[in-house]
Amino acid sequence: MVSVKTIAFLAIIILFFGFTAVNAVTAAETEQNSYTRIFYYREGPRARESLFAYPSSIDVLAPQTYSFNSSGKLIGTIKADILTFAKKKKIKIMPLVTNGNFSKAASRAFLDDPAKQDLAIKFLVEEAKKNGYWGWQLDFENMDASYRDKYSAFAAKAGEELKKNNLAFSVAVIAQVSGNPNDYPNDLWRKTIGVFDYAALVASADFISVMSYDDPESEGPVVEYSWLKRVLDYSLKFIPAEKLSLGIPLYYWHWNNTTGARIGIGGRQGIYNVFAKHKVSVNYDTEMEAAFLTYWRKAKQYIIWYENARSITKKIELI
Repeated sequence: MVSVKTIAFLAIIILFFGFTAVNAVTAAETEQNSYTRIFYYREGPRARESLFAYPSSIDVLAPQTYSFNSSGKLIGTIKADILTFAKKKKIKIMPLVTNGNFSKAASRAFLDDPAKQDLAIKFLVEEAKKNGYWGWQLDFENMDASYRDKYSAFAAKAGEELKKNNLAFSVAVIAQVSGNPNDYPNDLWRKTIGVFDYAALVASADFISVMSYDDPESEGPVVEYSWLKRVLDYSLKFIPAEKLSLGIPLYYWHWNNTTGARIGIGGRQGIYNVFAKHKVSVNYDTEMEAAFLTYWRKAKQYIIWYENARSITKKIELI
């Protein structure tokens, strides 16, 4: 999942229903909800800090550390101390595996060659057994929509083999609001969104992680609430509720309110820095269901849209 979810640990939480009961992270802390919390992890100082500080908030750890090259070879590893810690805390481990560095060329070479796919799947099984992983999540992106059927066929083959070896299997998909290419700006359907056939992929997977963030229509928060509802409504046409996981972004979008330009993204440290340097006004938009803060610098106003306990609670209530 491209993207900005990889900025730091806790950049994305995925929730899905139908697995073990855990405590909800809401105001009603004692209320039991049947969902599983999957946290994406990319190696770095703040990522490690978060992991080691909050293991009780994590059911599944999904490190973004593996990829296939154009020959089908599995490249990557997870640091030994991360593995040891997760196992000690009884956190399941489901690494992501990507198509190179989200490479179109690597995707084509890979998906056009069944032998390379067979080799890749063999590597997945061996690596998971060697390290005691719960399973794998496919996170292929930046693929042309013409590879829709080939990608679905590869996912089916991978899912079948992983299940034979008692490994969980999931697929990450970019959020869709319809099957009409004209409903997406900048030819995004052909370039990257249309390759995901929800109905075909869910038939092979234990669950589907919908990248319900980076709203392409938003000029404010990472996720507009009305867009999120559209994403869920469309997803549920193809994905059974018990197999649908929802991505919640824990990073922000930073805008120049004077020019209307988006000027950056970031995590909690970026917000701390703004509070340290500027006089900040904190607000909440009940239509967007998102928190935002504003400040002035050199006669220009800036706005940061971010997630807080209130906005996350609304998303949990929605799902």
